[in-house]
Amino acid sequence: MKLLYESAVRDESGLVLLRSRFKAVGRRKGFQEVVLEKIELVCNEIVTNQMKHAKGSGMVQIWDNENPEHPVLDIFAMDYGPGIEDLEYAKQDGTTTTGTMGRGLGAIERLSSSSEIYTQVAGGLDKQNWHGTAVWSRFGENSQMRSTDFQYGVYLRALRDDFFNGDEVQVRDSGSRVCWAHLDGLGHGKEAAEAIAPAQHALDAEASDLYSIMNQLDRDLSLGRGAVVIAGDISANSKNISISGVGDMSARIILNGELHNVAVASGVMGHDHRSIEVEKINFPRQALFISTSDGIRNWNIKTLPHLWRHHPQMIAFVMGQVLGRNNDDKSIFIVRRNNKTANNG
Repeated sequence: MKLLYESAVRDESGLVLLRSRFKAVGRRKGFQEVVLEKIELVCNEIVTNQMKHAKGSGMVQIWDNENPEHPVLDIFAMDYGPGIEDLEYAKQDGTTTTGTMGRGLGAIERLSSSSEIYTQVAGGLDKQNWHGTAVWSRFGENSQMRSTDFQYGVYLRALRDDFFNGDEVQVRDSGSRVCWAHLDGLGHGKEAAEAIAPAQHALDAEASDLYSIMNQLDRDLSLGRGAVVIAGDISANSKNISISGVGDMSARIILNGELHNVAVASGVMGHDHRSIEVEKINFPRQALFISTSDGIRNWNIKTLPHLWRHHPQMIAFVMGQVLGRNNDDKSIFIVRRNNKTANNG
C-alpha cells in the first residue's frame, strides 16, 4: 500500500478538494462511474462525521495498492474525538446525536467493498494511546475483489513522507498459499531503498519454499548495504505458519488474547548473520501474525484494546498512525486466515 494523499478537512472547501482527489485517483485506476459515486458518498459521510463530532481533529488518507491487475483504493480516516459509546447502535439508520438523518455509519458499510470502524471512548478504563474513531473503507471493482484463504494488511510510510522508503513488503498470494518478505534496509531514505532494491524478485519463483526464499534474499542483499528481514509462508492445508528472520525487527503472534514473540536471529541479511533457520509455529484460524520494522515499537495487546479482532488492513493503518515513530521509515505486515468470526481480543 502506498499513501497518495493525506489531509485534515475542517470545512466545506476542504471536503470539495478531497472529493476531487478521490475521483481523480479512482478514474486513473479505471473505476466505473457507479464506484466513483460510492466513493464520493463515503467521503462525504466520513468528513461530515469528523466535522460534527471531532472538532476538526480528524484527517483522511488515500491509499493505493499499486496492483494494476487487481486495483484497490483504500480510504482511511482517523480523528481524536470522544469516540462512539455504542458502535452497533450508531450504525443503525436514523441514529443521530446532532439532529441530522443519521445515515452515515451504516451508509459507509453498505457502499464500500469492505469497511470497518474502530473506536475508543475518551476516559475509558483501558490505558489508551489514543481515543476517537477510525474508519477504513475499501473500493475495487467486484470482478477484481479476489477470493482468498487469507486476510492481510500492509502499512508502509517513509520518513517525512519522502519519495524513497527503505522499508518494503513483498507478498505473493496464490489464493491457497500466501508467502511474504518484510524488509528494512539499513538506514533510511534513498540509501536504505537502494540497499533493498536488488531483492525485488525474491518471491518470483512460485514453488520456492521459505528456506530457498531466505537464501535468495541473502544473495541479493549482499550486493548492497544489506537489510533486516522477516519472511513467512502459510498454506491453506497446513495448521502451521513458517517464519524466518534476521535482524532488528519484531515478529509476534496474537492468539486467544495473548501476545507471543517469535525469535529471529541477530545480524544483517546479505552480510553477517547466523545460519538461516525456519521455524514452524502452530497457527490456528483465529491467530494473527504481525511483523514490524523498528519504526514501530513499544506496543502490547492492551495498547489498542479490541483492535486485534479487526481486518489486518484496519489494524495496520491504526498501528501505523498511532504507534509509529517520527524519526524512521515505518512498516507493518499482518496476516491471518480468512475467518470473519476470528476474535483475538
